[in-house]
Amino acid sequence: MIALMARHSDGGTGRSGGKREGLHSWGLSLWGLANSRLDLALSLLTIVLLATSRFALLASGPWEWDETLFARGMLDFSLAAHFPQPPGFPGLLALGHLLLPLAGTPYRALQLVSAVASILALWPLAALGRRVAPPPVATAAALLVLFLPGPWLFSVRGFSSMAAVVLALAAAALLAGGLEGRRATGFTLLLTASFLVRPILLPSVALLWLIGVESVRPRRRVLPGVVLGVAAVVVAVAVMAHLEGGWAAFLEPFTTHASFHVDRLHRNTEILADVGLFKGVGGLPAAFGLVVLSVIGLVAWWRRVGPRSAVAWVAILGLTAAQLVMLQNRSYARYAIGVQMAVGPLLAGAGSLVAPPVAVVGLLAMTAVAAGSSLPLLLEQHTETFGAWQATVDAADRASERGLAVVVEPEIHVFSSYWWSVLEWRGKSAPPMLLSPRAPEPWLGVDRPWVVATVHPHLYWPSLTGVVTTFGAVSERLRPLTQGRFLAAAMIDNPPLPVGRWWTLESLADGRSFMWAGPGAELWLPPVPTGTLIGLELRPAPGERPLEVDISHGGGSYEIEGHAETTRIWTRTAAAASGPVIVRFNRTEAYPPGAGDERPLTVQLIEVVVRPPGAAWRGTAASESERRSLRLELEGGYDGETFGELGRGLWLGPVAGFRLVVDEPGRLVIRLAAPRPTPADPRVVIDDLPVAGPLEIDHRSLTVEIPVSASAVSAGFVEFKVISDPYQPSAHGGDDQRELGVVLLGVEFKPDEPSVGWWNSE
Repeated sequence: MIALMARHSDGGTGRSGGKREGLHSWGLSLWGLANSRLDLALSLLTIVLLATSRFALLASGPWEWDETLFARGMLDFSLAAHFPQPPGFPGLLALGHLLLPLAGTPYRALQLVSAVASILALWPLAALGRRVAPPPVATAAALLVLFLPGPWLFSVRGFSSMAAVVLALAAAALLAGGLEGRRATGFTLLLTASFLVRPILLPSVALLWLIGVESVRPRRRVLPGVVLGVAAVVVAVAVMAHLEGGWAAFLEPFTTHASFHVDRLHRNTEILADVGLFKGVGGLPAAFGLVVLSVIGLVAWWRRVGPRSAVAWVAILGLTAAQLVMLQNRSYARYAIGVQMAVGPLLAGAGSLVAPPVAVVGLLAMTAVAAGSSLPLLLEQHTETFGAWQATVDAADRASERGLAVVVEPEIHVFSSYWWSVLEWRGKSAPPMLLSPRAPEPWLGVDRPWVVATVHPHLYWPSLTGVVTTFGAVSERLRPLTQGRFLAAAMIDNPPLPVGRWWTLESLADGRSFMWAGPGAELWLPPVPTGTLIGLELRPAPGERPLEVDISHGGGSYEIEGHAETTRIWTRTAAAASGPVIVRFNRTEAYPPGAGDERPLTVQLIEVVVRPPGAAWRGTAASESERRSLRLELEGGYDGETFGELGRGLWLGPVAGFRLVVDEPGRLVIRLAAPRPTPADPRVVIDDLPVAGPLEIDHRSLTVEIPVSASAVSAGFVEFKVISDPYQPSAHGGDDQRELGVVLLGVEFKPDEPSVGWWNSE
């Protein structure tokens, strides 16, 4: 986290012949070559390379909660809402506001703060390294730590660590050159700024300050820096308290957040390979190598600069590492970048023990290896988007285009709250947004169709319109450097919303999903027009009390005996729904299933069908349950199976009869295939009259359209047959005795007058 000063009163000087590093160490002469033009050219090339590696590879957007919380706090500061979380990070937000006009969004401003800071880190790292090694070795060591996976990856994100570390490094480099004159004031102010950017660093910052001011004589020269530093902290705290609405409101979130943090420390049990200190440098082998070189470097600091300096390095780095291991989540690699960067001067010390050309070549070779390992991670973070963030942005766009509401989970709300604030800040209208009924907060309800942004799709029913967008996880190389959460997400168009006591989706033996519900459970369906078909397949949890199912908007009420088997309810809404259709499951008693399962269960809901007038629908019809949901009866078919690239389907016999309930005229489309060695020549007949065929069909699928006339609608159903030439596999050398016709791969209905609005919004 924090680098250490080099100079102490024990008189060590390093290789520069006793000369202190002055202001020239902070100029464009990074490599210290005798040829000033060559040195300037190489220095400029180094700076351009470093700047390009940052600005050209900025992360595509937020990849974690905290950086989004920081950005949200720039628009509406609220510690109680964790915008940002306590202790407020006032210095980071102030820097973000400075760059906001250039960046365009708060998050991009914070990215620029971090990227600029990582570039500026080159100078204090090189200055510190020069205390013990020649300039080329010091600069090469600085480049090595700047291209390690952690420091590089997080330098293009919107976190506080990089900016705070660079300010502390600058203070340490100032101390290394001596604190005469006003340098003591600058030293204190740099550490104050580091603290305000990332207040969590207080113990390490305080220790570095104490080590530094110990050498200042007379003591009164410390006073101006202390006065100005304290004044800066007081002003920052007063501003935050004012924004929060008073001192009580300001202090209360600190207590809540600290209690929450302490309660989670017992989970901090990662194995050694998962510790962020090690992951951020490329894994245990790389970490071991850096530790060995750092120990050698400490020996060089002891010999060339003095024992106090070496002890100070150990004290600061040890304290900071202890904080990471004991008081923070030790698996988060971004917390550790300060320690990783601070070993740069120690690596320079190790390099000082060999000939400078050998040291420079070795350090640059290690830099090339580190950069080659890190670059794919940076490219992925730059080109791919974080699942939870992409789901948020896409849900907002879809809702705005279609007039929907956006339902988000608490995990997604961090991102959606920021993005909605950005939209409003830009003067754009944002769609309605509300927390999922799965959130701890009371469900506020929704008055229009919706889209759900979720990182837990197993908590929701499938989309009623079949529109589901998934956002994939990261590569296995990048995963260790993430926080391992919210990497995959989904955007679900109009799923039924489980309100009240529900458990997660489970699977039946036939692969279908279901949910158990408890007392007071409700299922919310989007607003639908009059005459919408609603189908529910359910089974009461076995028990004496009956289950009552009440469907709003004229859907009716039903009572089901408590020990009934699976039951299907079909009904239609009698009135247009200005609000959602609510299905209420009422039962006076719940029934735990036993065998260690104490959940109070009332009903097992297996399937939900919502089909407004004019809605197209489709299905595979490959199982009895799928055919029931399509209201299709089939005679002359076999069990479903998978047919390679064709997907799931079922063999029909030579004569297969279909009876399908229909409510409106349109076209029924059946998809057929004939993966058999002999011709099938299927024909479709209605009332013994040919409708289609004979059809030339092979292993590739073929669609057949069957008209659904007004007379069929009046009768309430359409009946037809598919007749094929028989084929018996056993007659051709197999053991299959079935007589086969063609394969049915799917059934689809296309209404003559498609509905408009949310249902057919594609």
